[in-house]
Amino acid sequence: MKKLSTLSAVMFYLMMNAQYCTPTFQYGSDSNMITNVSFGTINNTSPSQTGTTQAYENFISLSTDVKAGNTYQISVKGPSSTFPSDVVVFIDFNKNGSFGDVGESFTIGRLGAANPFNAMTITGAIAVPANATPGATRMRVLKNTNTAAYSNPNAANSINTACDNGLRAGQTEDYSVNILASNLATSEVTKKSSARIYPNPTSGSVHVKTGEGLEKYEVYNLAGQKLTEGTSGVVNMDSLTSGTYLIKIYTRDKKSITEKIIKQ
Repeated sequence: MKKLSTLSAVMFYLMMNAQYCTPTFQYGSDSNMITNVSFGTINNTSPSQTGTTQAYENFISLSTDVKAGNTYQISVKGPSSTFPSDVVVFIDFNKNGSFGDVGESFTIGRLGAANPFNAMTITGAIAVPANATPGATRMRVLKNTNTAAYSNPNAANSINTACDNGLRAGQTEDYSVNILASNLATSEVTKKSSARIYPNPTSGSVHVKTGEGLEKYEVYNLAGQKLTEGTSGVVNMDSLTSGTYLIKIYTRDKKSITEKIIKQ
């Protein structure tokens, strides 16, 4: 994991700690803590012994780089006493001191009941928007027991916001992420390339031709979320709404080309 220097850690604390609220739990974290978070270069194991953990743990001195427009895997581990636990991750992509904006929360999943010695792990995906503000920002991992899920596996998620004050039992851990500029920004779309995309605009499918040969393609929206991918020279866009999209083309000689597609 990427660990900040002592001076940088202090600066992070002074700059970021006062801006963000802290959720509250009725019963704290005993037997319901987060014991590991793995995201990018962060691989942090925290205490798993009941009676020694706090409901909030500050790990903002631990940081990982992420690139705007890319998607990353995150894994969260932890016990969940009697009731299953929901896990939601929040990232302040626009660095406004709040986790409440659209696209800043990710439901990772639900951990089954288990004690600290056989705690389970769940894995999800974090899509960093292409327009995320570059630089250091806060990431929050929030875990809470869901009593309704004990008898109903389809029960609604028990975490509504990053600052809930009515949570039952669980833990909050805060980290830092360093957002790098997007490689899918529209200003960086290749102006001259060997790729041909037609018809463009399109009302349905588009054809992709490259002189180097097509290895695969990926289609993104302008928020940097990957919507589809494939290896065919025909890209079906029937399921997408009207608007502008970005297609990233990988050629057989290991080059990548990014172009716009307009869906009518």
